[in-house]
Amino acid sequence: MSGARSKLALFLCGCYVVALGAHTGEESVAEHHEAEYYVAAVYEHPSILSPNPLALISRQEALELMNQNLDIYEQQVMTAAQKGVQIIVFPEDGIHGFNFTRTSIYPFLDFMPSPQVVGWNPCLEPRRFNDTESLTL
Repeated sequence: MSGARSKLALFLCGCYVVALGAHTGEESVAEHHEAEYYVAAVYEHPSILSPNPLALISRQEALELMNQNLDIYEQQVMTAAQKGVQIIVFPEDGIHGFNFTRTSIYPFLDFMPSPQVVGWNPCLEPRRFNDTESLTL
């Protein structure tokens, strides 16, 4: 599950950076508050999930399902940013779903090398490992 959580964290960071660049010249609500507090949002939608989380699907099918949810998240991040939101929270399993077995979750996971063995930043070297597609979606 750490691959999914890392993926979500990287996705949210990337969306935040994109959202910051999406502001037009208009002042946002967030600019009025300076460092006193943040404007936050919570978003949840009925996730697009595997029809049978107990069945093994291909890596490509898993990536397609996660991409559909990430596309929705990206739209919501952009909408929230236009309203001055600085922090947005999504459900823990909102990208890939839940109720998997050890085997059926496998196509949704990314390989994460041990930081004690390999120094790697997926943002700087997204193609270094060939099975980390969801970190760079």
